[in-house]
Amino acid sequence: MLLQVILALIPIAWLIISMTAFKMSGFNACGIGLIITAVECLAVYGMSIGEVGTGALEGALAAIWPIGIIMFGAMFVYNLSIRTGGMDVIKNMLASVSNDKRVAALILGWCFGNFMEGIAGFGTAVAIPAAMMVGLGFDPIASAVICLIGNAASPAFGAIGTPTISAYNTAGFEAMGIDMIPLSANTSLLLAGLCILSPFIIVWLVGGSPKALKGVMPITIVSVVSFYVPFYAISAFVGPELSVTIGAIISLVAVVIMGRKSNGDIPEEYLLEKKEDMTSGASDKPQMSVAKAWIPYVLIVIFILGSSKLVPPINQALGGIKSTVTIYSGENPGALSFAWINTPGVWMFIAGIIGGLIQGASIGDIGAEFVATIKKYWKAVATVVFIVAIAKLMGYAGMVTKLANGLVALTGGFYPFIAPIIGGIGCFVTGSATSACVMFAKLQTEIAGQLNIDPAWLVAANSAGATAGKMISPQSIAMAAAAISVAGSDGKIMSATLKWCVLYLLILCVCCYVGVVL
Repeated sequence: MLLQVILALIPIAWLIISMTAFKMSGFNACGIGLIITAVECLAVYGMSIGEVGTGALEGALAAIWPIGIIMFGAMFVYNLSIRTGGMDVIKNMLASVSNDKRVAALILGWCFGNFMEGIAGFGTAVAIPAAMMVGLGFDPIASAVICLIGNAASPAFGAIGTPTISAYNTAGFEAMGIDMIPLSANTSLLLAGLCILSPFIIVWLVGGSPKALKGVMPITIVSVVSFYVPFYAISAFVGPELSVTIGAIISLVAVVIMGRKSNGDIPEEYLLEKKEDMTSGASDKPQMSVAKAWIPYVLIVIFILGSSKLVPPINQALGGIKSTVTIYSGENPGALSFAWINTPGVWMFIAGIIGGLIQGASIGDIGAEFVATIKKYWKAVATVVFIVAIAKLMGYAGMVTKLANGLVALTGGFYPFIAPIIGGIGCFVTGSATSACVMFAKLQTEIAGQLNIDPAWLVAANSAGATAGKMISPQSIAMAAAAISVAGSDGKIMSATLKWCVLYLLILCVCCYVGVVL
């Protein structure tokens, strides 16, 4: 069995070594990893060239639609809002709410950071708020750490639910008759501890001790409750697409309202040193209203909710516009479904185009941003394509089953305790919650079957673990370091964030194990 486990580990081991020891980009490491997996499938597991080719093709197509279209859509809307000046208006509005550093940190590092994660993902949730905080006079390292911690609760639902949707598709839940709602609900339930702790830790970090919570405890509690209640409700009853976005918007409104009313007696050590106009030099477009600046994101929420199961006639009508094909030529092939209209990525493009036109963008502007987004992010999408293809080939070859057998033999009924750590390792290595979910969703499903555990629980544990792992991912930290413009700060950010990551993973491990036992 040991030899079988070692052979099955080769593709994963390559990804870990190439990206950590060799410092390869995800694109190159995963591309080579796909070649290694294909060769192993042919030489060790007896798959034919046709089976390897069709298995990889199935993975590639599953990655492009819906995952790739969501990734492009998220960044298209965000980049177009920068071109029109809408994002500058949003930034300036948020930066003007309070002179209290603690409140400003909650607004930017928690509320706005989670909003950016829910809408766009891909590092925006750390880079943008951290840069804004530095502009307001925050310590650069502290700004980066605060935004990494604030982001720790939401990557599993980032970019309109991309990681959770990816985990659902890769795990093969649709073929098993498992709806996406249990996976979404379980993930948000496991993240409860992180959602509750993060705002308090953010305020703690601003002041350097728990004493900083004095005077802002009510607004901190409101930031938690106003985020987590809708976050869980949407994920448990609607789905993963808008859970973080709606939770962040409600929390943002609540904290902004309270922040505007609490600018009275602020202790001197918590007063902002300076404020910069966030729109300064950022756009040559005429200043627009706040309502118009938010319109693309409002439309995204309306379109996705309006086509969800909350509106059965529309959901059923649009859901019927799909194609189901079988691509893999070997035994027990999976069915691949393509929803051509009712998928988040399509709605994001539509909302972005309409919102851009309302904000004054020309057709030329929209077309140019569409092309620029594809040019800028095609490697990110290709990386996910490679990873999904690797996962599909490992599944069809039987590698995932052998890994599952090995882990169950090693850990037995204790495995649920380490399930979140698997996801954390995946995200640490790849820097992507989506990639971590794709890499290990099938493995978690196989182990769940052997241990007679609800597979939606272990896959959710994997996704939740990925959110914690993202805090210390070298890619996330590099993004944070670039945002604060402090050369050589990666190590300082890593050391300041590591202890919180360990705490978060420990909480997730305990919650996962208790959830299984109960």
